[in-house]
Amino acid sequence: MKKYRILLIDDHKILLEGTQSLLSGLDDYEVSATASSGQKAIELLKTQDFEILVTDYELPDFSGLEIIRIAHSINPDIKVIVLSMHDDPSVVKELLKENIDSFVLKNDAHSSLMQALDKVTSGKKYFSDEISEILVRQLNNPPEKSDLSPRETEIIKLIARDFSTKQIAEVLFISEKTVETHRKNILRKIDCSTLVGLVNYAHAHNLA
Repeated sequence: MKKYRILLIDDHKILLEGTQSLLSGLDDYEVSATASSGQKAIELLKTQDFEILVTDYELPDFSGLEIIRIAHSINPDIKVIVLSMHDDPSVVKELLKENIDSFVLKNDAHSSLMQALDKVTSGKKYFSDEISEILVRQLNNPPEKSDLSPRETEIIKLIARDFSTKQIAEVLFISEKTVETHRKNILRKIDCSTLVGLVNYAHAHNLA
């Protein structure tokens, strides 16, 4: 019986090898190739055929979003499973826009990845419990950019343009401590905990 061919992408060697070892014992799937960088992944996507892409969200040279977009442009039917440590709501939202099939957190049990493979190959979506909870919270209480004050909106735009705290303080004529306070309030309001998530939120709401 033909096995589903998987391209596995992760820049952490231990995690890459561990996941490859986990999948190697399955009857219906085979890891046909691995990549630890976006460039290598793109080369493989262009030269080999895969039914499933399992990728991290952050890579040293490309983002997972870019890899997913390229994969879909090469093979619109490829199933995409994101295996990541990122659980920021804005990151999840961005990934869903790219029509991913599954999102599994790295701290989830191995059984979650097994379930994801079985679900996506049967034409269904699969999201691990923590991701599902994030999606439910977004549906029940979606963050709106109107929740941000005019000053917070100014600051998030500058952060998205890669301004440092000191630079923002100078531009807006406020103290660095005030900038940090605004940053904390912004993260709380958009239900986000990292700078990456904040920048993704800014792009998703046309603030960058």
